[in-house]
Amino acid sequence: MKHLSALFVLVAACAPTVSFADVTFRQVIEFKMNMGLPIGAPQGGFPFSGPTEIVARVKGTRSYTSFGSIASISNSANNQIILLDTSGKRYAITSMAEYLDQITKTINSSQVPQSALQILNNIQIKVDTRETGKSENISGISADETEIQFTMTIPLPMPMPGTNANGMELSGHFQVWKPNPAENERVPALREISIYYEQSRKTGLDATAMMTKLFGTLPGMGDKMAELVSAMQKGGSVTLKLHGEFIMPGLAAMVAQARAGGANVPSIPEGPLLEFDSSLKDLNADSIPDSAFQIPEGYQEAPVADVIKAFLPGASK
Repeated sequence: MKHLSALFVLVAACAPTVSFADVTFRQVIEFKMNMGLPIGAPQGGFPFSGPTEIVARVKGTRSYTSFGSIASISNSANNQIILLDTSGKRYAITSMAEYLDQITKTINSSQVPQSALQILNNIQIKVDTRETGKSENISGISADETEIQFTMTIPLPMPMPGTNANGMELSGHFQVWKPNPAENERVPALREISIYYEQSRKTGLDATAMMTKLFGTLPGMGDKMAELVSAMQKGGSVTLKLHGEFIMPGLAAMVAQARAGGANVPSIPEGPLLEFDSSLKDLNADSIPDSAFQIPEGYQEAPVADVIKAFLPGASK
């Protein structure tokens, strides 16, 4: 779960940082965990709860992004990023490269037991995509839908209920809505965001590169997850709407066996274990004041690692 939290910390900080005109966009993201946690298990795991608004404001080479308790001010002209802990009113100034290094250190794979590392190296991943031909109007922008089916097979050291000969299976289904290509010419703000993503791709600072490096902290996972990340980026990096869900078909049988042995385990839903949704709520090219890119009054400077840990529930303090 810590890797998933770190993923959203990265994506939040890597929101638009290169553009030629003022742009503001607002998205709402929501996660729904359909499976309860056992009594005594650590709670949390995400840096936000419930519907959470993502706001990104871009002016030239500067950007401000807020995402739950995460906020950042960045400037691509000098590769600087200012991390803001809005709850603790602290800030840290660093470079994007150091920021990414600090994230990966926080979730260093050396903490993973050797037995788990062997399993990770043998995980098999399959990704299938298809264009559905369906369109939808999202905040006044015509968007085309793509479906992505993701299957991960996790080998287990011994047979268990609910598994097949290859191991435990985890499946993910995504519905992704991307802007119709013609909309980039019709909507100036959308065109500016698309320019940013293209420039970020050329410099290796796009979301695809960042997520691939994050998954790379788990041995054997970097290259395997790159296929999924690449599928999510197909058709352009700007996503107007996304629905995703994960299921684990064999988990119910494993839980039944655990309960029979007296274990205190949560109930398992028939449908998805985890669902998440994101949707664009507003995209405009209104003028943004310079004050939006300044450190708020009353904030105290802190080490980069300390501010990052405030974003990652469960990280050691």
